[in-house]
Amino acid sequence: MKQNTITAKFSKFIPEVLENGILYVSLEYHTATHKCCCGCGEKIVTPLNNDWWKLQMNGELVSLSPSIGSFSLACKSHYYIKENKIQWL
Repeated sequence: MKQNTITAKFSKFIPEVLENGILYVSLEYHTATHKCCCGCGEKIVTPLNNDWWKLQMNGELVSLSPSIGSFSLACKSHYYIKENKIQWL
């Protein structure tokens, strides 16, 4: 089932088992990971230590840019995470 929101959870390590609707953020390891928001269950990893991916925080609201494009997956999902909301493209 497609998700319309996501919640950030900050921890040093990314857990082996990911929950739907959670964006796991490891500031120590410069990584954000979540299950694809389309519901397919695929793991999406975005490295935050390069010039491409940016994580913005505003209190408990998080935004990740640029968009998440899962073009190599069967689902081909494409969306933005903006202030904990999923904006489908």
